[in-house]
Amino acid sequence: MEENKMSIRKKSRIIAAIVLIVCLTLMLGCAGQGGGGQSSPPSSSQSSAPSSPTIPTGRDYILIGIPNPTTGPLASFGYGTPWAENLVVDYINNKGGIYMEEYGVSMPVKIVTVDTASDFAQAGEVTRGLVLNEKVDLLLARHTPGTSIPVTVMGNSMRVPVISMESPTNAWLEGGPYDWAFHSFWSAEMVCETFAQAWLNAGLEGATVGLLFPNEPDGITWGDVFNQRLPELGFKISDAGRWPPDQADFSTVINQFASDGVDIVTGSVSPPDFGTYIVQSKQLGFWPKLHTVGRAYLFPASVQEYGDAIGDGLTSEVWWSPDFPYKCAVTGITPRELCDLYEKEFNERWSSVIGYKHAIVAQAIDVLQRAGSLDPAKIRDAIAATDLDTLVGHIKYNEQGVSYQPVTFGQWQKDPATGEIMLIITDSPLYPEIPAPGTTRLNP
Repeated sequence: MEENKMSIRKKSRIIAAIVLIVCLTLMLGCAGQGGGGQSSPPSSSQSSAPSSPTIPTGRDYILIGIPNPTTGPLASFGYGTPWAENLVVDYINNKGGIYMEEYGVSMPVKIVTVDTASDFAQAGEVTRGLVLNEKVDLLLARHTPGTSIPVTVMGNSMRVPVISMESPTNAWLEGGPYDWAFHSFWSAEMVCETFAQAWLNAGLEGATVGLLFPNEPDGITWGDVFNQRLPELGFKISDAGRWPPDQADFSTVINQFASDGVDIVTGSVSPPDFGTYIVQSKQLGFWPKLHTVGRAYLFPASVQEYGDAIGDGLTSEVWWSPDFPYKCAVTGITPRELCDLYEKEFNERWSSVIGYKHAIVAQAIDVLQRAGSLDPAKIRDAIAATDLDTLVGHIKYNEQGVSYQPVTFGQWQKDPATGEIMLIITDSPLYPEIPAPGTTRLNP
C-alpha cells in the first residue's frame, strides 16, 4: 500500500513536470513573437521608465483572459461566467476605468473568456492562445486543478501574470515553482481537519471512513492527506484505492465499504462520477450515516439531478455562502447582496463559485490600480503585494505565493417552509467567525 501511494505521488509530480516541459517547449517557437512576455523574468526595479506615455499593447483598454470550463464535466463550476465577473468590471468602468499612471490615462477593463471544455490539455492550449493571439495583460486561473494548474503553468512559462483560485493549494503547488503566478484557496489539510471536527461534533468518534478518491490531481492529493491524518484523529479507514475518472462501475468499491462497516464516505469526486457512484450505492443498499464528498455536489443543479431522496442530507465543504461575514473592498458588496442579485437574475439558488468569481476579478482590479502600468513585471509585483478584503476573506500571499482562504462544513437540507433543498453551513471549526446556522443530521 505504501509503495502504491509513493508511486501515485511520483506519477503526479511527473505529470506536472511533463506539462511544464511541454509548455516551455512550445515557447521556444514564439519567444520572439511578442506574445505578452519577455525573454527573461524582469523585476520592476529593473524596468526602465518609458520615454513617452505610449501604451505597449497599442490598445485603449485593459484585457483580462479567463479560461473557463463552460462545457464538460466541470461545467457546473463555470456557470455564472461572465455574469459575476462583469459585475466588477462594469462597476469600475462606470467609475471611469483604471488610471494607468505610467501612461497618464484612464483605461476601461474588458474580459475575454474561452472554453476549456473541462480538459487539462485544452486549458493549456486556450491559455496559450489568449497570450499569443489576444495578448492579454493578465490571466485568471480557476475551477479545480484540472483548469487552474494548466492555465497557471502555461501563463507562468510565458511570463504573463496569473491570479489563481479554486484549487486546493497542495495540488497547485505541485505544478510549481512559479515566478509569475499567485494562488488563494484552502488546503487539503484544512478540509480534512474541517471534515473530521464536524464528524466528531456530530457524534461520530471512532467511525470507519471510506475513501473515494480518483486517480487525478485532486484525488491523489486529498487521498494522501486523509490517509495520514484521519487515523491520527481516531478514525478507521477503508481505502478503495485510486480509480480512473469516468468510472462506470463502483460495485467493487461499494461492496468493500459495506464489508468494512463504513460509517462515512468521503472523497473528492467529479459530479458525473459521484452521480454514478451514488445511484449504484442506493441500488446495492449501502447507505452510510454520512456522505461528505468534495467537488461532487457543491451546486444546486448537481443536487437536483440526484433527486430529493439522495440529495437531502449530503454533506461537503462549503467554499463560500451568503453567511460569510466579509465585504469586498473594491465594490463594497456583501455576500448576501451578491447572492440576492444572482437569484434575481437567474431565478435559481446561489452557488459557492459565484463569490470566488467576484473576488478574483475584484483582486485583479485592485492589482491593476496599484500597478498603474501594463508592464507584466509591475503587474506581477502588485499581485505579490496584495493585501485585500474580498468576499471570500482577506487575501495576502506568503513566500510561496499562496493565501489560505476560509472553508466550512455544510449539509444539503430540505427547507420545511418551501420544500426546497438548500446548502446550510452546519459547522465552522476552523473559522468560528463564520456563522453556522444549521445542525448536521445523520442518516438513520
